[in-house]
Amino acid sequence: MSKSDRFDQLPETTPKSSELKINIAGFHTYIYGADELSPQQAKNTVVLFHVHGRTRTYKNAELFAHQFLHQMRQHGESKKGFVVVTFDNRNHGERAVFTPPTPTPYRPSCRQPQITNKRLQIDKKSIQSWKGGNEKHAHDMLAMIDGIALDIQTVMRFLGVYVEDRFTPIEFVMSGHSLGGHTSWNILAQEPKIKAAIISVGCPNMTDLLQDRLGGKDVVDPVRWPDSISSMFRKRDEDVSKITDKQVLILNGALDTLVPSKFTKPWVENYGQQNDVSLNVFEETGHWFSLEMMDKVVDWVLQKIA
Repeated sequence: MSKSDRFDQLPETTPKSSELKINIAGFHTYIYGADELSPQQAKNTVVLFHVHGRTRTYKNAELFAHQFLHQMRQHGESKKGFVVVTFDNRNHGERAVFTPPTPTPYRPSCRQPQITNKRLQIDKKSIQSWKGGNEKHAHDMLAMIDGIALDIQTVMRFLGVYVEDRFTPIEFVMSGHSLGGHTSWNILAQEPKIKAAIISVGCPNMTDLLQDRLGGKDVVDPVRWPDSISSMFRKRDEDVSKITDKQVLILNGALDTLVPSKFTKPWVENYGQQNDVSLNVFEETGHWFSLEMMDKVVDWVLQKIA
């Protein structure tokens, strides 16, 4: 497998890190690498959030976690420890279904209520695109981004009290792919405690991106792109343009037709000087994360954070 290919399975030489599953605020949060921390690192741990893409699950982020932690350990033990934290995005994976509660039998009656353990799909359409038949793709995209950002902030607030017997979070770093990349831009704009982010095929200018998918700025579509949602995206992009004093690693694919680099480069040109920005466009990569990108991630983290 070429390093520019889609990273969708672990190399045979990559060992898996430990996994810790914790229920925080009603959803499962997965923490990788806690058992491998030395006593010194456990007192000084960097938490790297990684948010998966649309239609995926935490299992895709798990691949990132195992490979990232393995490559970091190959560079020797650092003073700071690293763990990777992820969860299913809203309406994805485990959070897209629910199991109806088992009814309590009414004892005086000989007739017993029907008991079911069937898991029901909450909503199959909202994570789909316009091409996938979701006319409210823009609405659902931004609502999910805002919701994921709130989930990140909730986990940031409470993680320490859940893991205080294992490690002490002293720094939070944001990472995300595709939908997770879009969310990473939001987090940089909204959360002052996060000073650094790794953004894989995410977009700082979603207004132009989505209008381009609709056919251009001149296209009028009151169903897919009403004024109400357009104004919300413009506000989001304005907030992203005000990001300052952050460290940002941007990873884009030259062959990416879903989130092309042309919607990221203007932000770098206009607002990059307000931050410490590294834009990397990989010539043989499309809308996916590659091991070539992972090498860049590890080098950047070692230089900027470790």
